[in-house]
Amino acid sequence: MQRSSREEVLDAVADSVRAVGVRRTTMAEIARRAGMSRSTLYTHFADVDEATAALLTRVLLELLGASDEEGDRDLPARERLIERATRLATAVPDDPLVERILELDAELLVPYLVRRLGSSQRAILDTVADVVAAGQQDGSIRHGDPRRIAFSTFLVVQAFVISARIAEAEHGREPMLAELRLILESALTPDPDPKDAT
Repeated sequence: MQRSSREEVLDAVADSVRAVGVRRTTMAEIARRAGMSRSTLYTHFADVDEATAALLTRVLLELLGASDEEGDRDLPARERLIERATRLATAVPDDPLVERILELDAELLVPYLVRRLGSSQRAILDTVADVVAAGQQDGSIRHGDPRRIAFSTFLVVQAFVISARIAEAEHGREPMLAELRLILESALTPDPDPKDAT
């Protein structure tokens, strides 16, 4: 299947970021790698920041899609969400592009951690909110505003993703993923029915 010119641009952005990082990537370099004129490139993106944000969105959505395994669809929604979150917490820090950005240009992610949500974050939140709502329907996830529950779940997983290398160095990857599972289980499991305790 032929790739769109926008996808070819994003491929070129990825090549440049992997080679020299975000700060040293220029629109001229992207155009050269994509084999197009700068004027054509500007019909897709206004600047390097916009192009990089679109690239990160593509990468994260691809990883999110890859974390949705066929066998999970028969699980209750809470288990499905925890499985996907754990796989994402493993896959995102290991992605070569994300790793390169964290290595060379981590400060560029700060606005999306402390000031505003990016498009990829919002797309992930929408997906999580849908699973939370499904879990409330099947009884596996506690009651409450699905979007608020999704947001708090997202923040927990995001913290594990951003601090993955520190956590791994201090305690090892698998033990910390087990902690993530325990946190999410505790946060999402419905409160026991008081009638069951009598």
